Amino acid sequence: MKKLMAVLMVFAIAAVAQAEVIATWTFPVSSQVSQDADSQDANLAGTVTLTRGAGAPATTGAGFRTTGFQNNGINVANTDFYQISLAAATGYELSLNSISGDFAGTSTFSPTPGVSHQWAYSFDDSSYTLIDNAVSRVGNGTSDFDFSGTSALQNIPASSTVYLRYYASGQTSTGGWGFTSAGFSVAGAVTQTIPEPATMSLLGLGALAMVLRRKMKK
Repeated sequence: MKKLMAVLMVFAIAAVAQAEVIATWTFPVSSQVSQDADSQDANLAGTVTLTRGAGAPATTGAGFRTTGFQNNGINVANTDFYQISLAAATGYELSLNSISGDFAGTSTFSPTPGVSHQWAYSFDDSSYTLIDNAVSRVGNGTSDFDFSGTSALQNIPASSTVYLRYYASGQTSTGGWGFTSAGFSVAGAVTQTIPEPATMSLLGLGALAMVLRRKMKK
């Protein structure tokens, strides 16, 4: 009986929340001022759009890049950033797991010790908090950013919008840097606050198992 209950619990949890790609971007044309996601979870509210801070103007060439990133360290007061905002649709909640992106820039911006880059979050688009530690990237390539350990970014209700900003600091004050044409993706889960029928059935079986166990004890 204990094994049955454990299995039912595992299935119930898996049905309620499972990390997957919930928004993705690619940049096949010259760098844009802003760009909507190529695809996004159907249960996110509105269109998810990538935008720029005033200090990160668009540059020409494939990808989403700027020469605005500096070598003055990462600070949420800086205006050289990229930004997205996400919110769950009514009846759903949002959890963020990670962001993975493909980056490139000028050779002088990312030599050893490389580019330090990091995301920050806010719920009012004013007061931002850096997420985890900065990730270092030497040269062009892929970087992954883990959000799973940030409790504020889990189970965000539909009534809240989370704003995410990307900051970078390299080895020169004028180096070009940003996403390649391969772009980036956001992984997480958008789940119903009221479980779907299949999930309810699993939870019901779990409850039935508990009742049967009690009867057997008697």
